[in-house]
Amino acid sequence: MRIAIYGGEICFFFLYTLVLFSVGYDREKNSFWNIRFAYLIPSFTVIIAPLVFNELFFRNWSWIIFSFSGCFLGLIVGTWRKFGLFEDNFPPSKEIQSNVYAAHQKLLSEGLHQHAIQGLFNRIGALLGLIATSPLIIIVINIIWLENPGPLFFVKNSVGKGGRNFKQLKFRTMIRDAEEKTGPILAEVNDHRTLKIGKFLRKTAFDEIPQLINILLGDMAFVGPRPQRTVLVEEYLKTLPEFAERHVVLPGLAGLAQIAGSYYITPRQKLRYDRIYVKHASLGFDLKLITLAVILVLWLRWKPDWNGRMPRNWLRICS
Repeated sequence: MRIAIYGGEICFFFLYTLVLFSVGYDREKNSFWNIRFAYLIPSFTVIIAPLVFNELFFRNWSWIIFSFSGCFLGLIVGTWRKFGLFEDNFPPSKEIQSNVYAAHQKLLSEGLHQHAIQGLFNRIGALLGLIATSPLIIIVINIIWLENPGPLFFVKNSVGKGGRNFKQLKFRTMIRDAEEKTGPILAEVNDHRTLKIGKFLRKTAFDEIPQLINILLGDMAFVGPRPQRTVLVEEYLKTLPEFAERHVVLPGLAGLAQIAGSYYITPRQKLRYDRIYVKHASLGFDLKLITLAVILVLWLRWKPDWNGRMPRNWLRICS
């Protein structure tokens, strides 16, 4: 009986949200005029009803969970039908992908083989990470959508090991269709296209959480050179052919260039740091860099006097 009640709640709020989603999009204003009520009404019911009706039914936390589960499913399905869940702007043409891959084959010999223990560590860690962060993923998805309705994830077509293109996943941190007029460009320090939640996600690196899926699929590792967009790599290779050397290993969620340098450094500077990583790549070295990455994201970035770089003496842990 209880299962039937909870199932009914999920179905009701699912259909309720989906209907509002379907009729709530104002194409002229390019905005939603009533979809947010799909969240306000359950919120009102959950918070106010127990004060008015002193009944066990409204005190039951499971009812709260299942009502919002229905809303969440409605949001996901509605977004998928109207926009798609993934924003894949300006994917590189087959010609660009072929050019980048060919340039790598000219310069690179057979890529470094990842140690079996490293591969196992990456996949198990990614699976556990997805399970542990699933509540956070649900919260972030809701906040992104409520601030700027549209696709929930951004697909960044990047160069992986050996010069092959792969689809790097991130939470969408910019307004919908942010690159429609500009095409693929690097984000700026105070980019006006960035969402409020996007600024927080970038500062905490939470926007990278979906890349745990890339790690699970074997396209990335926890540590390695940070992936660069395929269209940008094609340009880099014209003036810096040796940039291909960084792709002898899997790209990583955390990279030495971002830990020791900063986010906004030149391709040549990135290559310098990535060569150091390739030379010392090992499970032990990866664990040291993961430790520094956690310190960087959770502490250093929040210090008012932080200059954007890891203190030199801290980097001795990697020696």
